[in-house]
Amino acid sequence: MAYHTLTWLAWLAAAAYLALANQQPFQSIALIMAAGMVYDLASRRSSQGQGWGAFLRLGLWVWLVALAFNLLSVHAGDRLLFTLPRNWPIIGGPITLEALLYGLASGASLFAVLLVFAAFNLGVEAHRLLRWVPGGLFQAGLVVSIALAFVPQMMASLQDIRDAQRVRGHQFRRLRDSVPLLVPLVTTALERSLRLAESMEARGFGGIAQEGRPAKRKLLRFATLGGLLCLGIGLLWRALYPQSPAVYIAWLGLGALLSLLTIYARGRQVKRTHYQHELWRQRDTWVTVASAVSMLMVLLAQVQNAEALSYYPYPPFSPWPRFAPLVGLAAALLAAPAFLWPTQVHEIHESHTKNTKQEK
Repeated sequence: MAYHTLTWLAWLAAAAYLALANQQPFQSIALIMAAGMVYDLASRRSSQGQGWGAFLRLGLWVWLVALAFNLLSVHAGDRLLFTLPRNWPIIGGPITLEALLYGLASGASLFAVLLVFAAFNLGVEAHRLLRWVPGGLFQAGLVVSIALAFVPQMMASLQDIRDAQRVRGHQFRRLRDSVPLLVPLVTTALERSLRLAESMEARGFGGIAQEGRPAKRKLLRFATLGGLLCLGIGLLWRALYPQSPAVYIAWLGLGALLSLLTIYARGRQVKRTHYQHELWRQRDTWVTVASAVSMLMVLLAQVQNAEALSYYPYPPFSPWPRFAPLVGLAAALLAAPAFLWPTQVHEIHESHTKNTKQEK
């Protein structure tokens, strides 16, 4: 693996925060370029690159559909492009430049989120990521890792079935022609799920005996319920009484503390073994520092100007997007994994060195 799992998590935190918080289209394009470089290198070294490539192509289609829907259904704005007959339902009326720009900006933000998570899933291995899940949440972590692997596997199976049907001479012209594609896809998905269930059962998943005294287990259950209840009260208080932040912050803090203590206590009951440990290299330090600096720059840009990441082209605001240099530099720093990516010769040398140390 090119980078340490914690390095990938730091990069994901910075990139996902920028992708989710930003709506300015030029800054989204900068992030797409940075994450695209990482995705390109990661897809070359991963066997799941084909599946995530099909997933991103699906994301482009969703972008186009969202753009068309926003353009034809939202008739606000002063800059008229053309007018459709008003007697047409939903789409009838003025078609404005503001609606077009807002659809493009929203689609760019959505595609940036998809690209960031696709690059992360190609760069990190699911079993290594599972090791860093707290012991008290190992079952939930396993479910999440299976869910993350489901999308690329399904898209890869879809591409293989499509190629096989085309070799047989089948042509996809109408919706009815997709039946020979969907039936094998569902069948292979069911077979894969059965194999996964059998392998999990063979490895004893779900059959771990509970440790500790009954009173301790009951106390942990009450603590978990209490933590969730405090979090719920804090969120409800924030929604009903936002003018008193001290109260809901206290409830949220108490709920978070109880939840963390419960997870820690449950984690101590789970015994975990490691066959080998990941190496932390110098490039991991540089990428982690670049990710941390990127997130700090985005937060600083938000503090300096609350509208640095927001975009609303409709009147009375200006429709033309802006670009914050600080956010653009933060997006550029997220391309650090691509520039520091080791060559295959370095990976072979590091793997040989690691094996030699383990033998000694």
